[in-house]
Amino acid sequence: MKLRHVLFKIDSAFQKKKKYAADESDLDDDFIESHEEELKAKEIEKATKKFTKENEKLAEEGQSSQNDSVLREKIADIEDDFKRLVKERGTGKAALKRDRPTEKIEASIDKLSDRINAFKLQIDDRDAGKEVALNTR
Repeated sequence: MKLRHVLFKIDSAFQKKKKYAADESDLDDDFIESHEEELKAKEIEKATKKFTKENEKLAEEGQSSQNDSVLREKIADIEDDFKRLVKERGTGKAALKRDRPTEKIEASIDKLSDRINAFKLQIDDRDAGKEVALNTR
């Protein structure tokens, strides 16, 4: 969804293309919010673990450890990124951290679409397998 919005921002002609016109998301906003909160918590936890590992490594080498301000900066950057996501969520406008050419954005959209379709097929196959297994008993 975000990549489509970036593509529309670059060139509005993409909105008229059938490939990008339909909204592909079938997720509700509550799920998206909770998922982003989980991702935020994981990112903060990952940054904290990395900070402690780096400090342990520096201590083993006999160098002075990093200040807590370094960790606070990393956490602040993570929180800023997620605040930006919250602002972008309902507007239909999105921006990437660094600019990419439209060809790469289109390729990314195609790749994600393929992954989504493959995952949906897997879910359908699992459900069909469950029905068969229940009927054979």
